[in-house]
Amino acid sequence: MNLLAFRYFLEVAKTLNFSKASESLNISQPGLSQQITSLENELGIKLLNRSTRKVTLTEEGEYLVKSLQPSFEHIENVITELKENQQLPSASLRIATVPSAASNLIPTALKQLQAELHDFEFYLQEVTSSKAIELVESQRSHLALIRTPIDVKRLDDRGLDMLEFERHPLQVIVSAEHPIAERSSIDLYELRNEPFIHYDEKEAPSLFYLLERACLSAGFIPNTIGGGPEILTISTLVSNGLGITLMPRDMYHLIQSYRIKAIDIDGDQSYSSISVIWKIESYVPLVTQRFLNILQGCEMMRST
Repeated sequence: MNLLAFRYFLEVAKTLNFSKASESLNISQPGLSQQITSLENELGIKLLNRSTRKVTLTEEGEYLVKSLQPSFEHIENVITELKENQQLPSASLRIATVPSAASNLIPTALKQLQAELHDFEFYLQEVTSSKAIELVESQRSHLALIRTPIDVKRLDDRGLDMLEFERHPLQVIVSAEHPIAERSSIDLYELRNEPFIHYDEKEAPSLFYLLERACLSAGFIPNTIGGGPEILTISTLVSNGLGITLMPRDMYHLIQSYRIKAIDIDGDQSYSSISVIWKIESYVPLVTQRFLNILQGCEMMRST
C-alpha cells in the first residue's frame, strides 16, 4: 500500500471510467485495474462496484474519497506554488477588516504573529462588512473581521466559518451641545422625534438592522434624515448637530472626540460584536491558521 495507489483510486473515483483514468495517469488499463484490486485486498474492503457497463463507488469508496481528496489537493497546491515561484514562497496574510477591528484586534494579533514567524508579509484592506465578506468568499482575502451579521446562517450558506468576539451594548450618540448630552442614560422612546443619522443597509447591514430593531423595540420608527457606511462620517454629522445615532460602545471608543457624547440606553438588550470569518475549504495556509489561533487566544483572555 502506498500513496500512488491512493492517487490511482482517486482518479478512477473522479472519472468512474478505467479507460479515461488510465489515459490521465499514463498507465495501462489492466495495470490500473490491478492496482485498485490490490488496494482493496490490502484494505479488506470493496471500494468500487464494477460491471461491463459502469463503475460506481461503494459507501466505503465514497468515504475514502472524502477523506483523501483534501490531502491530495493540498499536495498539488504546494507543488503548483513551488513550480510557479521557483522557490519557497514567503508567508503572506491578506486581511479585510472594518475600521473598528483594525484599530483594536489586529495590531495585537499581528505583533504576536510577528514574534513567532518573523518572515511574513501582511496586507490590510479597510472595507465595509459587506465588502469584506465578498473578498473572503472570492478568496481575495484570507480572512476578514466584520460586524457580526444578524443572520449568521447566511455565512454558512456562503461557505464561510466564523468566530465571534466580545459583545458591546448599543449607546445613543449625540452632539456635545445636545440638551441630553450630560445624561448618563435615557429611555430610547424619548428620542422618537429626533432626526437619526442611519447606517447604509447594503454596506453596513448589521448596524442598520440593530438601529432599526432597537428603535422598533422602543416603540417607534427612526426619523432618518441621512446616513452612510463610515463611522467617522456619521460621527462628524452627529458632532455638527445634524442628528443623533446609535453606535456600539467599542466603535464609540475609537472616535475619541470631545464633540460627541455617548449615553446608555435604559432596558435595551441590543448588542454588537466583531467576528472573524474565513472560507471553509480543504487548504488553509499555515500563517492564516496561526493568526486565527492567536485571535481566538486573545478572545479567551478577554473573557476570563
